[in-house]
Amino acid sequence: MKKIVIIAVIAALLGAAGLWVLGLPAYRHWKERRFMERAKEFMAKGDYRNASLSVRQTLALNQRNVDAWRIQAELAELSRSPQVLDCRRRIAELAPTVENKLMLATAAIMVQGSPFTLAAQTLSELRDSANDVANYHAVAAELALKLDQPAQAAAEFEAASRLDPTNQIHQINLAVLHLHHTNATVASEARATLDRLRANSPLGTELLRWLVADSLSKNDLPTAQRFCDQLLADPKATLDDRLLHLTILQEASKPELAASLGALQSSAGTNALQIYAISHWMTLHGKADDALRWLANVPGKIQAHHLVRLALVESYMARKDWAGLEAFLDQTAARRGAARRDRPGATNPVADDGKWGDLEFMRLAYLSHAAAEQKQELAAEARWRAAVREAGDQLGPLTFLLGRAGAWGQAEAREDLLWIIAQRFPRERWALLELERLYQTAHNTRGLNRLYTLKSSYDPKDFQAKNNLAATSMLLKFNLPAAHQLAKEVYLQHPQEAIVASTYAYSLHLQGRTKEGLGVLEKLQPEALETPAVALYYGVLLAAAGETTKAQKFFALAKDPGLLPEEKTLLARAGQ
Repeated sequence: MKKIVIIAVIAALLGAAGLWVLGLPAYRHWKERRFMERAKEFMAKGDYRNASLSVRQTLALNQRNVDAWRIQAELAELSRSPQVLDCRRRIAELAPTVENKLMLATAAIMVQGSPFTLAAQTLSELRDSANDVANYHAVAAELALKLDQPAQAAAEFEAASRLDPTNQIHQINLAVLHLHHTNATVASEARATLDRLRANSPLGTELLRWLVADSLSKNDLPTAQRFCDQLLADPKATLDDRLLHLTILQEASKPELAASLGALQSSAGTNALQIYAISHWMTLHGKADDALRWLANVPGKIQAHHLVRLALVESYMARKDWAGLEAFLDQTAARRGAARRDRPGATNPVADDGKWGDLEFMRLAYLSHAAAEQKQELAAEARWRAAVREAGDQLGPLTFLLGRAGAWGQAEAREDLLWIIAQRFPRERWALLELERLYQTAHNTRGLNRLYTLKSSYDPKDFQAKNNLAATSMLLKFNLPAAHQLAKEVYLQHPQEAIVASTYAYSLHLQGRTKEGLGVLEKLQPEALETPAVALYYGVLLAAAGETTKAQKFFALAKDPGLLPEEKTLLARAGQ
């Protein structure tokens, strides 16, 4: 009997444990849902600090919660954080819809500087599957405008309008572009279209913004003021509209500018987003000194907000006050706390906790720039390395640093960052393309050889990379046995490719088999032999075979500014 009781107790305990284990996932799901509900409620109220906390708690429970990543992306956008790129990238991985990939491309346009290669890569990958999606063409138009390609942008807006004729925003965008058309008739029709849409469209405020901007671009200040008055009378007018009005007042040298600016500053109160927007406008319009004085007097708690700190950084940089910038950035060094770069759910860019936290890489980058401008080279280099370490394995921060390196003329740092991105993010082919463009422009054969080694390892089917690896290895005399074997393998697979044939022919020549190499080249079409890249090697083999007169024709064809230094040496020696 006692034995039976013990067995019963054990069974009961095991049953309870089983129920607890079975209940655990349900409890986690309940917590996840509850945190998400709170995050959405806080976002709706504009309480971004608590929204960020709730969404981080959600992601701590489930890293695959797409809705949580969407809120995280919105928070990053609001705080102008480069980490929006990582959030949008994660969303596109978890839910690879066309719309999510287009949001990634839009984020890339926001974070990455010209030539916006990540956005271009994303749109290129979508071209076949999204060519009938209006928003695809709208984002492509935005990219074209960033690249100063108005004709391409107009074509994209036309495609978007055809695919979604009820969406008047595409018609507005197209008409605005045509306002500046060199054809007076097209420009006149565009203005008529805008007038018609303004009278009959619910997008009246959007149209007025465009018309104000157009009038400003032509320095037609009375017209700009008239349109702006109509815009500000609309209850939907935004802070950006009021900042646009300040621009008109400044351009017209109106005395009421100071009062209008002061009113905006007062209305911003403790709203960090509005404080940043106003300060940004002041810095862009030659009022960096005034911006610094104003920011110094906002409440202390708000001064610790990331956006206010970013506004201060912009003001110091606009004044070229590098010592002041360094002193300001150093104020937070002792309080920055432990970096959280390896915890993707921990991003809290809008927290006003007195720390740069996950954005510490930005503080260090600006510190590096301040040191460089003061000719403190060792400090600048050390701080830059620290910034790269803080960026960790996050694409957005690394891309931000890449843009800063380019803007600040740090060519070596930019090259190093491209390598880091290319190696840590194999799918980001844009980094490889940027490196290739960089090395081709600099005629850097060693850099190209290193690049083609990496590209070949990523994609064994990329015969062009393998061919280029063999060619550059032979030019540099690197590991010749392997280069010869690679040239042969690629040629056997693609004998019809002229560049491949010229590489294999040169390989045979280096092995003392010049006659065989000529045989390989002479199977090509005559026009293929006359392309500069092929003509050089054909001429070299002809000269080596004693056909110097015939070789001269191809040496003349081979003289191309794109030749690598080793190819120029080859041409000079063979042409003697």
